[in-house]
Amino acid sequence: MVLEDNAKRARSEDQKAERQAGILAAAREIIDESGFDGVTMSGLAKRAGLAKGTLYLYVRSKEELFLLLFLEAMDEVVDRFKANAKLGDSAAHLAHLMTENALTTPLFLPLFARLVAVIEANVADEPLFTAKRRLLALGHEWSMHLAYVTGVGPDQVEALARTLMMAMQGAAQFDISAQRDPEGLPDDMREAFGAYAFAPSFEPSARLILEAVMAPALEG
Repeated sequence: MVLEDNAKRARSEDQKAERQAGILAAAREIIDESGFDGVTMSGLAKRAGLAKGTLYLYVRSKEELFLLLFLEAMDEVVDRFKANAKLGDSAAHLAHLMTENALTTPLFLPLFARLVAVIEANVADEPLFTAKRRLLALGHEWSMHLAYVTGVGPDQVEALARTLMMAMQGAAQFDISAQRDPEGLPDDMREAFGAYAFAPSFEPSARLILEAVMAPALEG
């Protein structure tokens, strides 16, 4: 009886995971077609092939949906950093890897830019705390690998990781301004808005931060 109950629970959990994956895939399609403003719960339910009431069993708001999408994107960013950042990499190379990972992970930057003020501020406590626990675990994975490849000690690496992530989030927020169509800007404003683009904002900053902490670590 216990084995049968466990098997039923396992099947149920697999079905829930499969359905949630389908919901997130449908959301990514809508965002790709219509942007974040194009996402509605009724439209998402229709795209995912679900009744609206069923959809609310899995995700209760657009912001909760975006938080789940950010968790997936952050998971990918961490996995890619752990796979590609190696012991002996220079500060410049690590900064470039972080920049490329952020730029090429779908939805990561626009969701990171909206994470605190738009997404987390409008998510109920229970799903927010669940997501925060996962984000803390991912942040720990990222910082531990950062400590390994930089030689920075455990007493400094958490502060280093937070500083880099805050710089990344700030650059992601400014990147929204850089996405404006230059045709709609006055000539004297195009360069100013373009300077806010993510790569030229974040990569030099990350390199300077890493150089500052890696030099003493290497000397030690």
